[in-house]
Formats: sequence, C-alpha cells, structure tokens
Amino acid sequence: MTETAEAAPRGRRVPLWAIALAGALAAAAYATLVEKMRLGPPLVMLTLGGMTLALAGAAIYRVIDPLSRERGEVVPVRTGRRLRELEREKQLVLKAIKEIELDYQMRKVAERDYREMVERYRGRAMRLITEIEAGDDYRALIERELAMRLKLPAAPVPAAAPAPAATPAPRACAGCGSGNDEDAQFCKKCGQRL
Repeated sequence: MTETAEAAPRGRRVPLWAIALAGALAAAAYATLVEKMRLGPPLVMLTLGGMTLALAGAAIYRVIDPLSRERGEVVPVRTGRRLRELEREKQLVLKAIKEIELDYQMRKVAERDYREMVERYRGRAMRLITEIEAGDDYRALIERELAMRLKLPAAPVPAAAPAPAATPAPRACAGCGSGNDEDAQFCKKCGQRL
C-alpha cells in the first residue's frame, strides 16, 4: 500500500452511532437466525448487549490506537475546530475585560486589582489574536514571539538600593486602642469614628 492510501483510513473515523447500530444488527441477526428467537425481551436484551459490546470495542480501539502508532507519525489536527475554540476564547476574554472595566467604573474593584486583571486579560487576548492570525503556521508564531522576547531590554540593575519608604503609623482608636489604616474614618474593631 502507498502512504496516502494507508493514512486515509486512519484519519477518517466511523461515527459512534454507526458502530452501535452495526453491533445491534449483528446481535439481532445472530439471535433470530442462529438461536431462532422471536421478538420479545430476550431478543431486545441480546440486541442491546451487542450494541454495548460494539461501543466498548470502539472505545478500547480509540484508546489503544494512538499508543500503537510510530513516533514519527503525525496525527492531523482539525484546524477548523481549533480556530473556532480560539475565537470563542477570545470573545470570552474581551467580554471579561469589559466586565472588569464596568466594575471598576462602578467602584466595585480597587484600582490596583483592576490594573492587574486588565493587564493579564489583555495579554491573553493578544496571544489569542496572534494565534488566530498565525493559523497553521505555528513556527512563524513561535519565531515572532522569541524575537519579541529577545528584543526586550534587560532590567537595569540599580547601583544602590533605595531606602525603604517610611510606612505610616497606624491610627489608634481612642475607644479600643486598636490600630487602623491611615485613611480609615471608622475603627475596624469597634466602629467608632476616628
């Protein structure tokens, strides 16, 4: 056989419903022709057993088949499905960015948390967009990302470490004496106005 004729059957899979139907028909044919069963519960149970046996065999084959392949053999990737998954994930990430921006505008999220989350989501969105643009050409995508990372300047090493900034002393509550944040208006322990 040629390589293309041998690769075609491996790449194409029989749908599970066809395997189940073939198993059920084989069991029903055996029951009616060999065992001379008539329509009834035993025939139905034997037919369902044949269907189950065929599905179990298909599941075992699909588990063992990738393990039995040679190392150099490449399994073709379904690019259409992969691109749809990337597009869906990109839409979800962009939606998350919009929701975070809305929460920040409504003062539900602190500014530091907002900046951190948006930066993380935007980085993920940019990676997804570059993957979508690259399509099947992953080599070019990897080379472009490596070149980008190599162009980044190294972080400058400071000559002398700066002195740590003085941390403000916590405000003590007049009522209970517990320490509170500098910008607190009420005591976090007793609730008294500071």
